[in-house]
Amino acid sequence: MNSNPVPAVPSHFMEWITIAALVLGPILALLTQRLLDAIREHRNTQKKLYFQLMSTRGLFNSQQHVEALNSIDVIFSDSHDIRDSWKRLLDHLSTIPHAENWQDRLTDLRVDLYRLMGLKLGYDYTTDYLKRGIYFPTYHQNYYQNQDAINQGLADALKNGVLKVTLIEPAAP
Repeated sequence: MNSNPVPAVPSHFMEWITIAALVLGPILALLTQRLLDAIREHRNTQKKLYFQLMSTRGLFNSQQHVEALNSIDVIFSDSHDIRDSWKRLLDHLSTIPHAENWQDRLTDLRVDLYRLMGLKLGYDYTTDYLKRGIYFPTYHQNYYQNQDAINQGLADALKNGVLKVTLIEPAAP
């Protein structure tokens, strides 16, 4: 036989515990739901940025791609590896672009960044896929090259005073 009987809990103590559970239960459930919603929203924001980078990776000079890159430090602030990868890419972009193997190094750094971001979000793409798995028709390539040439030509013409505009009064009918 057990000589140490379990002491009886006073009934008013149990009533207070029941009341506390009834009051705190919904509050804790709401706080938990809000926390889960915040985590889900943060992950969706990260995915949205990743999708933007992946969909514009063939146009890495585009406004959308540049904006997405510049958002990495904020949106992936919780990922030291991704921010370090972005810093390496940014540092490389600050170097002279005509150096030997500059473009190859740029491509490798971009792919490393995309790969790290993808792995964090559950997308495991190979390096080869990230480098070559882009649909970018020749038409689009020619279009953007022509746009660049037109913009550069116009800028040069205006800068050098080659382009002159003369207003002529229309002849009377």
